[in-house]
Amino acid sequence: MLHNRRLLLQNMEKAGLDVIISCKAENTIYFTDFHSVGSRTIKNRYTYVLYFRESKFDPMVLIPFMDRRHFCDITWIPEENVLPFSEFATGNDSGLVVDKYGELFRQVCERGLEKGTIGIEMDFLPSHVVEKFRFVFPNANIVDASPAIYKTRMIKTPEEIEKLRKACLITEKGCLKIMEMAARERTELEAACAGRAVCMEEGGETIGFTALGAGDRSSMVHNNPRNEKILNGQVVHFDFGSLYDGYWGDLARSYIFNRSPRPDQQKVYDAVLAAQTASLEAVKPGVTAGDVYDAGMKAGLSVDPSFRREHIGHGVGLEIHEGPFIIKGNNTVIEPGMVICIEAAKHVPAIGGFQVEDTLIVTENGHEVIDTLMPKTLRLDIS
Repeated sequence: MLHNRRLLLQNMEKAGLDVIISCKAENTIYFTDFHSVGSRTIKNRYTYVLYFRESKFDPMVLIPFMDRRHFCDITWIPEENVLPFSEFATGNDSGLVVDKYGELFRQVCERGLEKGTIGIEMDFLPSHVVEKFRFVFPNANIVDASPAIYKTRMIKTPEEIEKLRKACLITEKGCLKIMEMAARERTELEAACAGRAVCMEEGGETIGFTALGAGDRSSMVHNNPRNEKILNGQVVHFDFGSLYDGYWGDLARSYIFNRSPRPDQQKVYDAVLAAQTASLEAVKPGVTAGDVYDAGMKAGLSVDPSFRREHIGHGVGLEIHEGPFIIKGNNTVIEPGMVICIEAAKHVPAIGGFQVEDTLIVTENGHEVIDTLMPKTLRLDIS
C-alpha cells in the first residue's frame, strides 16, 4: 500500500473532512496503488475515489469500464467496492454506472454523510466540475481537500521511497549517457535521445522532461535540445527526469568537458555549488524549509553578491514539484520520510547556465543523498 492510512485519517480529522472524493490521477495512484498507462495523459478521464474518515467504511472507487479489470489486478481495494462506469452511453450499458454523480451521491447517502463535509481537489478540478459537485450535494459542505492530501503525501511511505530510489537511479544512468555523448561532441538532440533510451532500457516508465543546452543556449533554464553540435569547452547544462511506476527522478548538472572554465564561469559555478552544498547540509528533522533556504542563500551570496534564487528545492514524488518547497519564510518543518530535491542554479547569458541538483531522503538523524553517481566538478575530463 503506497499511502499512509494513519496519517491521512489524522489529517482528514484535523481538516474536518468526513469524506474525500478524489479525481486527480496522482492521488488515485496514491490512494489505490493503481497506475494506468493513460492516467496522466487524458486529464479529464477521472477515476473517482471515495475515501471515508470513519474506518468502518472502506473506500469506494468508480472507474471507467475499460480499466476495471486492470485496476482490480493491482489495487488493495476489495473488488466489490470497484464500480465500473460508462464514459459514453451506448444504450447497451447493462451493469455499468451511467450517472457517475448520482452514484457518488448514493454512496455518500448510504453512509449518512450527505450533510457532512466533503473534500474535493479544488486546486485541480475545473470550475464547472466543482460546481457540479455543489449541485449534486446541495446539503453538504464542499471544501478543498488538497491541503490535507498534500500534507499527507509530503511524508513518504517505505514503498514510495523504494520507487523514488529506482526513479532516481534510472535518471542518473540516463544522465551518465548524456555526459558521455556531450563529451564526444555529439549534438544536443543526440545526447538527449541517448539518455532517454538508457532510461527506458533500465525500466523507466517514460521521460518526464529533458532540458539540455550547450554554449550560450545553456543559459536558457528550460532549454529544449536541438540538432546543434556540442563542442568541448562549452558549458553543457541539463536538467533531466525519468519516471518509474508513477514516481519522478529529477537531477541537474552543468559541465565543461575536457577544457578549463573561464574565471567568470568558475565564479558563478562556485556560488551555485556553495548554495547547493550548504542547503544539503542544513536538511535534518526539526529545521524549517525556510531555514534550509536561508542556509543556501547565505553560502551563495558569500561567493557571489548578485546570487539570486527564488527556491532552493522542492519535494518530489508522484509529482515533480510537491511540498515542502524550499523557499524564503516557509515554516514547514522538515520531517523524516520527506523526499526533497535540493537545487541551486544561476543562468547568465554569454557566460552559461549552471545548476546542481540532487535528491535526498530525510532520515531520523539527518538525510541520505540518493544521487551518488554524478560528479560535481565544473570541468570534467572524459576521453
